[in-house]
Amino acid sequence: IKDVDSNFLNSEERLATAMIELINESKLTLLSYHCHSLVPIGVSCAGVLLESHVAFHTWPLEGVITMDLFTCGGGLLIPTLPSIERLFGVPGEPGEGETAEDVPDPTMLWSHKLRGFREGFAPGYVRSKNPLDGSLGRHVLGKLDFDVKRPLLSTKTAMQSVNIYEVMEPKSRDVHSYHKLLHDETSYESTHPDHFGPDKVLFLDGILQSTLYGDAPYHESIVHPAMIAHADPRRVAIIGGGEGATLREVLKHRSVEEVVILEIDEELVDICAEYMPEWSDCGDMRG
Repeated sequence: IKDVDSNFLNSEERLATAMIELINESKLTLLSYHCHSLVPIGVSCAGVLLESHVAFHTWPLEGVITMDLFTCGGGLLIPTLPSIERLFGVPGEPGEGETAEDVPDPTMLWSHKLRGFREGFAPGYVRSKNPLDGSLGRHVLGKLDFDVKRPLLSTKTAMQSVNIYEVMEPKSRDVHSYHKLLHDETSYESTHPDHFGPDKVLFLDGILQSTLYGDAPYHESIVHPAMIAHADPRRVAIIGGGEGATLREVLKHRSVEEVVILEIDEELVDICAEYMPEWSDCGDMRG
């Protein structure tokens, strides 16, 4: 976490309190811990857990804290992220001549990795049934270089696991421009959010299904060639259209009178409508 308050990062007492609160909120078991102030500045802490350990080190002058939280067993660590960010992402105080708006918000970069041996070693383990062991784990959770990596939803329907994340790849998007989008209503970025906001990605059973910035070219290419090849398409069947994007593209053809969607997961349809409304948005359609 960067841009953290330097006084907080140099306080054994405050850091130890934050660690204890994190362990309690995460429903882990703290056996013992030790925090040690370094010379001339900085603090290192290590906590021994029944489940394994937590350790962190601070750089107060740089406003940075790095942390490693490792556990054994079936408990999930992704749900602890909001607690980590809230407890350790303490914003700095304005300096002389500064206002609160001049102080950057703390930013947390994180990765989640599955360690140890599972497939071929753990009896009954099937990799495809663990969403964290699929493309979700490899291409999103396990990467540390996303400037934004925010879980929007992690749930299970009667049919499958569903994970939706917002991510910002530094090679294609600039986080500073994104902050201007959020905080400066008069900026160019705020009036063109599609060019500067994070991507949104959908995973089903840990497998990548769709992305916000790849949605249009993908769904346009699977719909319009077939529609144009038909002389007068009036009745359309969509097999597997939970996101609503295929329907959106079909409705761009004025000849269409009826559309039937065949989708095995009704809960997914409701999830996509709530968390991914951009996929089914017909607000820019005319005629």
